[in-house]
Amino acid sequence: MSSSSSSLPSRYAPEGLSEEDQHRVITSGHARRSKPIEYTIKTIESKIHDALTNQTYQNNTVDGDIEMVPMDDAEVDVISSYVSYSRDSGNLQVNSGDEMYDDIMMVEKPEETHANGNLSMLVVDTNFILSHLKVVDELKGLAREFGLRIVIPVMVMRELDGLKNSSRLVDDDSPERLSGVSVGHLARWANDWIYNSLANNSSVVIGQKLGQRLDKNAIQDDAILDCCLYFKQRANLVVLLSNDKNLCNKALTNDVLTVTFKTGMSAKLIAKVIYDENVNQFGKLAPMEIEHVPSLKHKHKEASAEPSREWVQSTQEVQAFRSFAEVAEKVYSEIQMILLSAIHHCMEVEYGEDLDLLRDYTKESIVTIQDCSQVLIRFWFTVFDQYFRASPAKFVPFQETGTGRKSVKHPLYVDIPTTPAELVEFIEFWTTALQIIYDGVMDETQQMALEHLIKRWHKMADL
Repeated sequence: MSSSSSSLPSRYAPEGLSEEDQHRVITSGHARRSKPIEYTIKTIESKIHDALTNQTYQNNTVDGDIEMVPMDDAEVDVISSYVSYSRDSGNLQVNSGDEMYDDIMMVEKPEETHANGNLSMLVVDTNFILSHLKVVDELKGLAREFGLRIVIPVMVMRELDGLKNSSRLVDDDSPERLSGVSVGHLARWANDWIYNSLANNSSVVIGQKLGQRLDKNAIQDDAILDCCLYFKQRANLVVLLSNDKNLCNKALTNDVLTVTFKTGMSAKLIAKVIYDENVNQFGKLAPMEIEHVPSLKHKHKEASAEPSREWVQSTQEVQAFRSFAEVAEKVYSEIQMILLSAIHHCMEVEYGEDLDLLRDYTKESIVTIQDCSQVLIRFWFTVFDQYFRASPAKFVPFQETGTGRKSVKHPLYVDIPTTPAELVEFIEFWTTALQIIYDGVMDETQQMALEHLIKRWHKMADL
């Protein structure tokens, strides 16, 4: 046998490569038959069923019943294909989800006291968190050591919200496509993981704010790329975690690094490679000590004046009422008016010009105390928790049942009181809430005015 016949095809072999071979992929060994797509789908659905039945992949360090089902490369391709098909077919409804998720995405996380100088932002695509939730969770655990932040784009949260309620794609019953029910379970676990991370004020997992966009009209994978480009403009190393080849190509074209998970990778390997790339690009940056003092930054600092004497006197002139019902209705309407104004002022302070981007929120739509209570609940994590958390009595303006993702918040004291005792409780409850809000966002003149109104309401309750 000649040397040429025994050599592997290579440009470095004695005979080199033929012109034909130079333009095609060269492999060696026997070709392995790929497993049928139906087999891969069955293994995915079997894993998910096993997780539902036996809690096989549950992470005990995470609150709630969150399964982190591992996927091999073939299974990842099936899931990525499902997400891509859902996007392209228009069956993935991204505007019909739980509005709480859109709102909680806008939380601005405070800086850690100790921040790693070489900070890298990991932007997670929908297909990646569906297929590799355990890897994402492990990256979260490695964040401090390797200087990582995990960014959840608004579009990813909305897509997960649409997927978690899917059954099967409306116009596709192909046996070669994964069941929407199975994908729904993966999306629900990913949703719960994100919710727990954000609700627990994780300093690692952050949600993209609606204002953190370059192109507000971008949709689907372009919106995820836009998220990458926004953070890249802030001089961060940004890495897209995605199994979508088209999106990865778009990212690479825009000088955004990408990671597509393959069998044999580990979270620690990914974290180390990203950290090394960060050092290679920016040099070794010393960790920075950041003196972060939690404070309500929006309180007005202007010199304040006391309310006018005439106004104060008018608040204490309590007219004669013909019945308790008239007293209760008057107190209720006055507290409602002040509460409506205070709630909307908080929303303006927190969201600024982004307030118009919120779904189902306008000043005109909030007209009752019931509406105010619902706003407090809906925007608790994003707006109001920071004010009430600082109160010495740990007062909260609602009743909460359950814990974690399964918790439910119930409005309190939203109806006109019907007895003197109820009126006193009503006044105590809402004046406490107003004092906390006013202390956070109102100036001293407004705070003093509120105290005079509180005296007025108590005086009316004593009639």
